Amino acid sequence: MKLVFGFITSNAIASYAGPVGMGLIGSFRSFLSLLEHIALLGFQNGIVTYLAPHPLGSAAYRKTVFTAGLVLFLSSLFVSFFCILGVDYLTHAVLHDQIFYRNIFYLLAILFPLYTGSSFLLALVNGLHYYKKIIQIQLLASGISLGLSLWLIVSFTTLGALVSLILVPVVLFFVLLLYCHRITLFNQVFSFQNFDFTLLKHFTSFALMALVSGVVGSYVLLQIRNEMIDVEGLFESGIYEGLQRISSYYLIFISSILSLYFLPKLAQHVSKEKQHALVLDYVKHIIPLFGLGLVVLFFLRKEIIALVFSPDFHSMESLFFWQLLGDFLKAISLLFGYILIARKATRLFLVTELFSLFILYLLTHHLLLEEGLLGVVKAHAITYFIYLLVMLLVYKKNTSKSLD
Repeated sequence: MKLVFGFITSNAIASYAGPVGMGLIGSFRSFLSLLEHIALLGFQNGIVTYLAPHPLGSAAYRKTVFTAGLVLFLSSLFVSFFCILGVDYLTHAVLHDQIFYRNIFYLLAILFPLYTGSSFLLALVNGLHYYKKIIQIQLLASGISLGLSLWLIVSFTTLGALVSLILVPVVLFFVLLLYCHRITLFNQVFSFQNFDFTLLKHFTSFALMALVSGVVGSYVLLQIRNEMIDVEGLFESGIYEGLQRISSYYLIFISSILSLYFLPKLAQHVSKEKQHALVLDYVKHIIPLFGLGLVVLFFLRKEIIALVFSPDFHSMESLFFWQLLGDFLKAISLLFGYILIARKATRLFLVTELFSLFILYLLTHHLLLEEGLLGVVKAHAITYFIYLLVMLLVYKKNTSKSLD
């Protein structure tokens, strides 16, 4: 359903904002991802990991929810003040001096605590293993967000699309808040007696991992996008953004399965045999289905471009092979990254992530100048081929000993 909703939204953006508007939206989307990772501090993975072994209402549960919730609220306020004080700089760096859209940063500052609050609440529900409820909540929120986004895009074109990027997580926050109130997730939580400095210290490993994968990763992607705009222009950047939107829609399938099912399972301190069984289950059942979907998508790429986008996006067709290949390799390698997160193997995670980001930026910088947008998607595929080889070596080496 998210895939269908995403295609509908992308069609509206392509029709009303065009490739140039799509390029601006892509830059703003990368910036939002950077801010979200900064504010969340990687705590969402830590919340899932620490809640997985503990029942609702236990002392460990109350300490985890209050400690993480208070820190994340304060960090989101810090980001909000940054958006207000740095509005001129952000207008230049993110929106490339499009002054008409500068007020979007004031709106973001006001709503950002709710924006990050949705990720916090989602982590709580996920850590308690309420898989079906999460799906129902996200479907309801996605349906509401679709209607709101279409109205904003049709009425205000590029500005409306930018606003919708902020409001979609806010809608999810209120749907989650309603659900959390019904099952009393916060019963006896709001007390400073539940603040645990020891727990906060344990969360630093997740913060370090988020600093690399989220903050540094998002910053590298934003820099790549800005370099692409400098070399190819906003129009070509919009073509690339259209392809990334398609990629993000089908990768929801992988990220949802990994975060909603595999991470909580791995976080329950399973044996190495159970961990290996989970890996085989993923590779034998999930990856072939995902790969088949990508093959179908490749052969229907002309029809999908015509259906989802406008004729201005026809050059996207030549980029599909390398993008799909890179995403297939990414889907396999992501599981091994989640194993490192679940085991709190901070050093290994940091080294492998920094290595992959370095390779990605280096290859993209070189191939962008040589081959334009085609070089960017080639760099994506080559990076994840190298990253997968590294992660397989790490996994093989550490199956015989503790990842810690």
